[in-house]
Amino acid sequence: MKIFKNNHFLNIFILFNILSFIIKINADGTFSTIQPSTDIKFDKSNLGFVAEWDVSTNSISGVTGSTDSSEFALNYGIWGPTYNYLISKISSPSMRANVDYTFSFDFKLGKALGQYNNYQSMSLSFFIPEDIPYLPWEVRTPIFTTSFTGSFASTTYQSKVLTFRSTVDIGNSIMVLRINRATETGPTASSVNFRNMKITIPSKTITTPTDLLTKDSELIVIPKPSTLLDPQDLTKCPYLASDLVNWHDPTIWPNGVVPSPNQNITVPPGKRVLISASSISQTQVYVRIEVPANSELIFNDQNFTMNVKDIYVQGKFIMGTSLCRYNSFINIIFNGEKTLIDTIAQYYGSKGIAVAAGGFISVQGKQYHNTWSKLASNVWSGDRVIWIQDNVNWEAGQQVLLTTSAYKDELDNQNEIMTIKAIEGKKIEFTEPIKWFKYGSQEYQTEVALLSRRIIFSGDELSTATSFGGHVLSSGEMQFAGVQLKRMGQKNVKARYPLHYHMAGTVNNSFISDCSVVNSYYRCYTIHGTNNVTLTRNVAYDAYGHCYYLEDGVEVDNKLSFNLGAYVHTIGKPAAGASQAGETFYQNDNLTQPADSAASCFYITNSWNSFIGNAASGGWAGYAFPNLPKPIGNHRTVNMVPMQYPIKEWQGNTAHSSGYYFEDGASIYVGGNLTFNEANGMLIYNSGRLGRTTYINGVYNENNVVFDRLNNTKIFLSNLGIGYWGENIEIVGYESHDNTRPVSLFGKVWLHNALVNGQSGNILTFNSSTRQGFRFYDFYVQTIISNVQFRNFVHSPSATKRDEDNVVITALTFSDEFKPQFISATKNISFQNVPQSQIIGHEDVLNSGSSRLFNFLDGDGSVTSSFTGKPGVPQIVGAHELWWKYNDSACLFNSNWNVWVCDKGTKGIANIEFWIPGFMEREVEQDPDSYIGSISLFGSGINDERKTLLTRNPGITGFSNMGWYAYFTIGTPNYLRIWTAQIAFGEYIFLAIPYPSGTTFTVTSENDYSNQYTYTFTKATSALAVKQGNGKQYYFDGTHLFLKLVNFMNTGGSWESFDRVGIKIPDVYWTYIYNIRATNTAKPPVNGYFLNLPNVRPSSTL
Repeated sequence: MKIFKNNHFLNIFILFNILSFIIKINADGTFSTIQPSTDIKFDKSNLGFVAEWDVSTNSISGVTGSTDSSEFALNYGIWGPTYNYLISKISSPSMRANVDYTFSFDFKLGKALGQYNNYQSMSLSFFIPEDIPYLPWEVRTPIFTTSFTGSFASTTYQSKVLTFRSTVDIGNSIMVLRINRATETGPTASSVNFRNMKITIPSKTITTPTDLLTKDSELIVIPKPSTLLDPQDLTKCPYLASDLVNWHDPTIWPNGVVPSPNQNITVPPGKRVLISASSISQTQVYVRIEVPANSELIFNDQNFTMNVKDIYVQGKFIMGTSLCRYNSFINIIFNGEKTLIDTIAQYYGSKGIAVAAGGFISVQGKQYHNTWSKLASNVWSGDRVIWIQDNVNWEAGQQVLLTTSAYKDELDNQNEIMTIKAIEGKKIEFTEPIKWFKYGSQEYQTEVALLSRRIIFSGDELSTATSFGGHVLSSGEMQFAGVQLKRMGQKNVKARYPLHYHMAGTVNNSFISDCSVVNSYYRCYTIHGTNNVTLTRNVAYDAYGHCYYLEDGVEVDNKLSFNLGAYVHTIGKPAAGASQAGETFYQNDNLTQPADSAASCFYITNSWNSFIGNAASGGWAGYAFPNLPKPIGNHRTVNMVPMQYPIKEWQGNTAHSSGYYFEDGASIYVGGNLTFNEANGMLIYNSGRLGRTTYINGVYNENNVVFDRLNNTKIFLSNLGIGYWGENIEIVGYESHDNTRPVSLFGKVWLHNALVNGQSGNILTFNSSTRQGFRFYDFYVQTIISNVQFRNFVHSPSATKRDEDNVVITALTFSDEFKPQFISATKNISFQNVPQSQIIGHEDVLNSGSSRLFNFLDGDGSVTSSFTGKPGVPQIVGAHELWWKYNDSACLFNSNWNVWVCDKGTKGIANIEFWIPGFMEREVEQDPDSYIGSISLFGSGINDERKTLLTRNPGITGFSNMGWYAYFTIGTPNYLRIWTAQIAFGEYIFLAIPYPSGTTFTVTSENDYSNQYTYTFTKATSALAVKQGNGKQYYFDGTHLFLKLVNFMNTGGSWESFDRVGIKIPDVYWTYIYNIRATNTAKPPVNGYFLNLPNVRPSSTL
């Protein structure tokens, strides 16, 4: 063996690699100057037959005796309809506006032209996919349609060619061919034949786009890995060591004989054994190889293939190192039928490599960098050349993934695997045309990832039939870099994953870098019971079950950076559900981890890990943070609460094309619940709402609550961009594009420095469902959004309600039980291409207290200034009722928004609840139409009735520092409790309630948890004295009882509100209560109520 003893060769090697990386010109392929035309072909395999009646499984069929796979027949029964549709089962190609395309086919009649066999015309249309189920029973307007006539009378094939051009770009669409007859099909069956049906995309000259992107985001900064290749020192290659012995040397083996593949082979103790291409059979299957604790198995850097069943490593297994990454093409193929017997070693399974605790494995192949990039411009159907954003050292002949630019990744798979024909710098040409439109503009870009590597670990060809591939498991230190793993993982067999750190504890020098996992039967990269691992610059595509997988909830201090996960599939039925409750799944043989019903690209059972620059394409969610109240699996007895750990670091992660299975699904989903049933030993997963509170070190302490924080996040093509069921979340730096809504957040929420774009330039998203900018929740949260620009929210002609339109601000307004307090505020909000009518969408919902009490604080007037003309002046936005008009000159009604907008001035927003014991109590839901009275504004010069209704569901929110007059149509109760749920320090409610003359009162206040603030009220001399007093007095004028409601426990401390950017939302205070006990012997109450009281508001001068 030759050893290089000076660094001259090394310096040349490193220089060559750097130069080839920067100015890569691949001599294996040359670029084309003309892009040839592309045919999109249709036949019976990708077309469906649709008609109003006379449809059977034989309506479309092959042609008897034909050897032409493109040929098919339409078979009609008797008295069928006058027209039918041929509808494509695949998405149509994207087509540019004002470009000529052709649609062509050969056609012939099955029998001679006759009265009932007369075809008059055909029409070619392209519909949005959502309209297809309505054909032919409802009229739907296509994106584009054109008709063609001519002769359809021949019983021999005649070619039909239609040239068409659309005036608009056609993105996500389905081709529909309507075939029109002169009459019904008549008294006898008939048929027609087609062949060579296709859409042809014209050829074009290939030119460099003039709008190539120079950055991937407009607002946020997404970090990127270093542009440098890992340093190499070829003098330290393991195969150059002087103390190696060769595998094929008989003298190192017992009895002086090289073992045969069908033996159980143990590497000689104390030896460092070198395997070269000439050492082993490259066709026979090695049954089992064991490397003892004091031995090493080292591979040479040579091209070869090795078939093996099991490898067990207690010592060292080395196929390249960090300083000597192998350049050869090495294939390790794991063979074997499906079995649950441990053939590697106890607990380590079969058909793979297992590394015992104390063992070491290093497999490191040639570095291709970057492993993935993003498009630098749009790509259209038929294109073969793309431009990406980063220089790469990829090679001709390698396979590349282009992820989808469509929304529903699993339901409409538009991911594509392409083969490189030529590559230079950032320009790549493929051997075949791209099928689907890929978006690459400033808002967001399709990812482009290299799948090929020179070292390949794979399951054998038989793996597919049973979803039982190879696996790599390490309980010791493991280093993998530059390796492709395909047909790996063993579906529903726990611990049998493509690459798997298994209960290795805290490791010191373990990483997986720039690898790819492709076509995995079970997961991608797993960290289980292991800490301090780095996963960086990896790619994963087409995997079942959670992909990047933190298994038991005890895994902390790991770093996942610059990884891509794409096209991840649930196992079994995807978790859905039509409510926040989600669905529940139980462990069984076909779903051994029930959370795989919500399989996501990144699965994070403990948040105390770092996530930097990762990307998720597809999956049930991109990033799933399930709630684990206890660790699971091998760590069930560990004393920790995984769901209480905050996110250690989150910087610059992106996700798209997910969240659509569940109405509350999101690309980042913090929710769901995974528990272990001690009684039967099974896991239970619920996908729905479960909150979490996070603490320092994950340890419960009310004084150590910390916020989860997401920095520089981008989500696009999602249902909800970020769904967070927790209690404390900050999202700082966020871009949302083409999402149904950017977020759904609970608890204390701060969304700051964001861009929310309702419609990008991605043609696949045109004509999509409603998009909304932000939906405020309905009760017991505190939400502040600041420094946010909303863009491209334009009225949808199909919208029949304001809150179902493309509007910026809406709220949950469906409930009478859940009513909003002062819970929402905004500051420094801007709009681009948002008509004023689309800024707020509030709907008057029948029998809904949350609709009547909708409100938010526009902290600097930036939301409403286009209407009020008062930029910089804080405004309070309230619902549609006059209850929200506290002053004639300070309040304006916007009929488009259906809300009142009022100068805040000295007012605030307060909330109280009336409780009538046994009749009207907190958290006892009543019918939404159980009306019991009203509450009206009074005083301050108000002479008209400005009220809202009271129901048996408690809760009233309105302006503080105002008079509130409560009238009960059921009669005023003789014992009334009032919870001052939210009256901020320095604010009050001046309350008036009617009672019969001669009534006497005992008024007290108290806190449920302390006697410190218990007061008995005294009688004042006038109503005005009560209003101007300290809140510990009452006055009765013979008609109205007057009280000044305050919360004596509030002191103005910072702990009494949620504060961000100068905005304060007061806490709901649990629970400060006023008690009113009324006595009247002359006019006593009936069953606890004073009846038939006049409904007269107090004086307007108060």
